Amino acid sequence: MKNIIMKVCVLLTQWKRNNLEQQLKFIMKQTNKVDYLIVFQNDRHVDIEHLKSKYNFIHVRSDYNTKYFGRFAYLLSIPADICIVMDDDVIPGINCVKNYVTQCVEKNGIIGGNGRIGLLSKAFHEKNGTKSTAIQPSDVGLRGGSKVDFVGHVWCFKKDWLNYMFRIKPCTYDTGEDMHLCFSSKVYGGISSYVAEHKELNDCGDIAYNKLATDEFSSYRTTPQELRKSVERYWLELGLKFISEN
Repeated sequence: MKNIIMKVCVLLTQWKRNNLEQQLKFIMKQTNKVDYLIVFQNDRHVDIEHLKSKYNFIHVRSDYNTKYFGRFAYLLSIPADICIVMDDDVIPGINCVKNYVTQCVEKNGIIGGNGRIGLLSKAFHEKNGTKSTAIQPSDVGLRGGSKVDFVGHVWCFKKDWLNYMFRIKPCTYDTGEDMHLCFSSKVYGGISSYVAEHKELNDCGDIAYNKLATDEFSSYRTTPQELRKSVERYWLELGLKFISEN
């Protein structure tokens, strides 16, 4: 990466939580230059106008709630090489951008804040029994990086891979953007997903240790697991193979 100049875009998600200024403070401290900083706001549940005079960011606001996919679609128009999308419940360490971008380039894969094994995969069922072949990595803290079926909370990827994501209609717009990005990249581009390696606290995608992700706005509280499984079935029919079944 030393001789390669890449433009990096970070997109922060704004809906009903009030964590944006804290996120902006840590983005401004990053050891890696951020060329485009975007705040993508669905509806206007939180007034962020006063932050525009304090922080330099592109404010995109939609009166229509584009839910999970709109923020990724917007990035198609940004002239960046690497994109990082962050949920509104993470606070990145000051070396997060550099760490995730480095791993994205070195592994040529999607790097995530957390990693998941497919609910319908053989590995998922075995890890709940006695013949575990895959262990879900820790969501937060120091850890080694490992290959997973899909990632979430923070997504770092090459912008060109968005062409895989929007090559096919999602199974649903109500959930599954994490799977749709990772599964489409794998099926159409041979791109794998990895939970990020964190060697020190500043490398982490969430130094708040998931404490901001347990409120009433957390989608896992309201999204039926069966709907998530339907997304996996959709992609299995399109040729997806889970990491334990390749």
